[in-house]
Amino acid sequence: MKKNTPLKLSSSITDFAPLLHDLEYMFKGLKNTGVDGVELVIGLKTRWSVDKIKKLSKKYNLPITSIHQPVWGGLGLYFDEGFFDIATQLGVKKVVCHPIPRYSFQDKPMTEYLKNLSRIQRNKGIDILLENLSPNYDNKLIDPFFPLSKDTGSLKEVYAAAQEYNLKLTLDIDHFLIPRPHKEKWLKDILPKVGNIHLSSFTETEHHMPLSMGNFHAKEFIQYLEQMNYQGLLTFEIYYPSFLNFFGYDFDAIRESVNILKKI
Repeated sequence: MKKNTPLKLSSSITDFAPLLHDLEYMFKGLKNTGVDGVELVIGLKTRWSVDKIKKLSKKYNLPITSIHQPVWGGLGLYFDEGFFDIATQLGVKKVVCHPIPRYSFQDKPMTEYLKNLSRIQRNKGIDILLENLSPNYDNKLIDPFFPLSKDTGSLKEVYAAAQEYNLKLTLDIDHFLIPRPHKEKWLKDILPKVGNIHLSSFTETEHHMPLSMGNFHAKEFIQYLEQMNYQGLLTFEIYYPSFLNFFGYDFDAIRESVNILKKI
């Protein structure tokens, strides 16, 4: 990536990758990959740990660039309004939220949810970024409990909802499985609404892969963003081969992906 580019690279930190390591393991490991910051997916490790997060962020010089809602919020199990205060306490202005998977955008529970997000965004002075979901779960065991509505996997529907409720967008590359999204006419139209892009590669059967693998043409995509003067976040969501693991995390996969983009 050109030295004068405004684009910065962050990486996601979740409770699940790895499950049995402390937060410092992730901050320390990511520091050596070349990323500029982290997106913090709120979970049990982080929900009540603001002071610890501040210390780790400062110690490893990795700013918290965005906050991602907890799993219980994203699945619609519990509307955790208090978690938005974490963003305020950390001085973070961008918060990623999912549509509720099992509802269409016309269903009352979804409209009430989106109204609440719009209200919180207005009251707290943050940007809430609605993310496009995958049309299918990787783990089919989840389907009976949290079936996906076709609306939440439709970028057109997610964009329309963001417009209606004055929200911004998180564009997840892995969730629509298009190798060259920059060749799609709709991207230019929605890009001004996008505040965060989740980056990873994919195949038809494998997801959230490093940029050195899979079908995604990452270099072309980043060059397109530079040409379009994209000012939002770029956030790696690389969990390959598994989102849930217990003891380790492949920091080399992040480092390789950083190097690929910095050579553009």
